[in-house]
Amino acid sequence: MKKNNLTIILLLAIFILSLAFRFYKITSVPISLNWDEAAFAYNAYSILQTGKDEYGTPFPLEFKSVGDYKCPIFVYLTVPVIKLFGLSEFSIRLLSSLFGALSVAVFFLLTKELFGDLKIALAAGIITAISPWHLQFTRAQGDVAISSFLVVLGIWQFIRWVKQKESLAIFISIISFSLTFYAYFSERVFVPVLFLLLCFFFRKEILSRKKEFFLAGIGGLLILLPLVRTMMSSGQKNKILITTIFGYRRPQEYLEKMASEDHLPIIYKIFHHPAIEYSWMIVDRYLNHFSPYFLFTRGPNDDRQRIEGMGMLYWSDAVLLVFALMALKAFKKRQELLLVAAWLAISPLPSIVTRDPVHARRAFNMLYPLSIILAIGAVKLFGLVKKKKGTFFKIFLPLGFGLFFFWSFSFYILSYFVFTPPETAAGPGGWSYGYKQLVEYVSPLKDKYEKIVIDTSYQGPYLFFLFYEKYPPALYQPQAQLVKKDEFSLGEGKGYDNYEFRDIYWPVDRGAKHTLFAGSPERLPLQDIDSREARILKTIYFPDGKEAFYVVETYK
Repeated sequence: MKKNNLTIILLLAIFILSLAFRFYKITSVPISLNWDEAAFAYNAYSILQTGKDEYGTPFPLEFKSVGDYKCPIFVYLTVPVIKLFGLSEFSIRLLSSLFGALSVAVFFLLTKELFGDLKIALAAGIITAISPWHLQFTRAQGDVAISSFLVVLGIWQFIRWVKQKESLAIFISIISFSLTFYAYFSERVFVPVLFLLLCFFFRKEILSRKKEFFLAGIGGLLILLPLVRTMMSSGQKNKILITTIFGYRRPQEYLEKMASEDHLPIIYKIFHHPAIEYSWMIVDRYLNHFSPYFLFTRGPNDDRQRIEGMGMLYWSDAVLLVFALMALKAFKKRQELLLVAAWLAISPLPSIVTRDPVHARRAFNMLYPLSIILAIGAVKLFGLVKKKKGTFFKIFLPLGFGLFFFWSFSFYILSYFVFTPPETAAGPGGWSYGYKQLVEYVSPLKDKYEKIVIDTSYQGPYLFFLFYEKYPPALYQPQAQLVKKDEFSLGEGKGYDNYEFRDIYWPVDRGAKHTLFAGSPERLPLQDIDSREARILKTIYFPDGKEAFYVVETYK
């Protein structure tokens, strides 16, 4: 069989494998839509219906949403999907899975182009296709899936331009890199550093073909030009304050405690100066992304990112890392290997300035160089099995690794589809479970009450009501109003029609007449609901059986 035909067959096989893993139970695992997905979907629906976002802004380059100012590509690409399939859970997750599978296929081609080794490329493709880390963010995180695809496409085409002398490739590469700025905010930190890294590694090739490179660069700058205004907007400033350490203020109690323990003011100023502490925070966050705790045993703390009982990689991947280290000494493609190592080293950069100690989503680009390293380890392992003689290499080594991988893979499948959903269902940090059921119950009662108050203890309930009611955007836009408690927090939609979205304070709200309230048990405590003035109409439960929401009616 010709080598090109074999490559095409393997590429199709990897793509089909990736599609299967990403589309299986796409609407039920993760267990529900999160508020980000609802926001992307409703804004796409609004663009489809009116050409404006939920606030009435025509074709924006940033979507205000709850005050997090979302990137636009995912919204605009979702518009034709909603046109075809309607506003649904399937519609908002289709592109995540599709671009996730496409990114695996392109990554296979990238690895083959980089190393010229079909075995490493095949191993890297399979590893990424079934990677827990990759699956976590390409089944329900469309902006990450699309930006990741564009990054991998950009690197592949850059390398093709260098190695195959394909003139068109540099234009595709730089256009892809430029489009990542419209896809996901983290790429605005990562991609410029990545691009400089590629330029450094291939500086000789760039100098020898500088006209092509210059023209492609002009094209990339023209694509980025419309973004300049939005990147300097007050909305972007607020996003930085909300999500990064630059908006973090150390608690006064902490400062007072440190001052009292240090005794001398000079010691306090030296060791607890903001520049010192924030620098250590950045270093700590960077190293956290390479810790076994994050990679193998626990993963991130965020419920939307974690997999119950494991890290972001399979436990068996630790074995492949050992074999990869064994392969380094004799590995011939030294420059390419250094490029992969540098790619891995810069990948956590978008995550280290955020408030989270570790963040798998913002450091998602780590996965690709890690997959290449794991692929090198896999090729080394199976090379030893093939070349070495003896019972250990022919039987015990492949059998032992095969059983360990099967155990790791089986645990992941069970955890992802069975154990993790009920553990990560609750709240804004999880998958916002219960809002669909709440809308389905409350919406038919809408005309029976003067006012319906939905508690906002969990982020973004208004988005779920808009999404599941398929509320006409033309009617919502004149009513749209974002309410924020302070500049360091995300906001909430104030309401529409007779809906109010706000914190419920039952000692006061219990006096409202003929009103429907929906909120968590903390906001509507059972012991405070007096049957003479109110009654519980409905209890909505989390998958683990705990109460998620009470729906309470006050009497006339």
